Amino acid sequence: MKLNKILSLLLIICIFSINAIAQDSTAVKLDDKAKKQLAQLEQKLKNIETEEKNKLKKIISELNTQQAQDSLYSPADFEAIKIKNAKRVAQNIKNRQAVVKNQIEFLKRNGYLADEMSVASEAKNNDDGNNGESFTILNKEIKIYSEDESKNNVRTKTQKDLIIAFGLNNAIPENGGLNDSPFKVGGSRFFEIGFLWSSSISKNNSLRLDYGFSFQFNGLKPEDNQIFVENADQTNLETFEFDLDKSKFRQDNLIFPVHLHVNTKKGNGDYFIRSGFNFGLGGFLGLNLNNVQKLKFDINGDNEKQKTKDDFNTNNFLYGLSAYAGFGDTTLYLTYSINPIFTDNPVDINNVQLGLRFAF
Repeated sequence: MKLNKILSLLLIICIFSINAIAQDSTAVKLDDKAKKQLAQLEQKLKNIETEEKNKLKKIISELNTQQAQDSLYSPADFEAIKIKNAKRVAQNIKNRQAVVKNQIEFLKRNGYLADEMSVASEAKNNDDGNNGESFTILNKEIKIYSEDESKNNVRTKTQKDLIIAFGLNNAIPENGGLNDSPFKVGGSRFFEIGFLWSSSISKNNSLRLDYGFSFQFNGLKPEDNQIFVENADQTNLETFEFDLDKSKFRQDNLIFPVHLHVNTKKGNGDYFIRSGFNFGLGGFLGLNLNNVQKLKFDINGDNEKQKTKDDFNTNNFLYGLSAYAGFGDTTLYLTYSINPIFTDNPVDINNVQLGLRFAF
């Protein structure tokens, strides 16, 4: 009986030995190249989740920045967009890890990788840890470009903004300066409101063409109890016969400004925002739509008001130079009308404005 047990044990040992020898004869031994590829794949498998989560963080950060600045979405839609991107990234992790696991299994089984499974190409695309991708918010959606594509696919679409400007308005003689102006510096003001379109003419968004239209209201308050009076083809300032409480002349114009806009903060494909220092140089064309003179004065203790709408011999066609400079959406704004306010006057006076301009 004891001998039978010993023989049975020896038989089992032999069977296991033969099986081990058979397994060794079919095992694939990895050479140095294959071992290096295996190490790269195993490391890549560990890095995929980190890479995708970093991408999601960047997307969410850009979404938060854009939402804070422009409020593109309702709160509910904004949360839905973030959840949608989180689900997409989770699926990306699953898909990418499945590909790498298949590569590892193939390598261990065969000792090499097929051409379409090249680790070198995968590693090259992921040296920067973000798979060669950059994330851009474009047209209220997230689009993902490869690194090479992002250099040539910045936001070139036209952007529209509401423009509001206001400040000091005056008119200076042709051969004089502000000190020679017959109008009150603090009391003469302008207001402008309109729409601006901005189109990129450079790949990095630093150079753009701004154009649009505005309604402009230019007010002049003469000094020394004077008013504008038409004398045939000329319009001149003359002293009023009563003591004036108010004398104001207003021009209502429609202008079409065009500026070459330079933004010192270069874009990287992001939604264009006038951040950083920026300035514009250009000019405007326009039409005079309406002229009004308002007077307030006393006659024998009675307050009188007089409002006159007339041509006042003003130039109907306007043109001039303009510029702005500042930080962000707030800029210092300067305009100068090349053609005079009135036609056929012995001394031409040209409108000049200095104020603040805001883009919304």
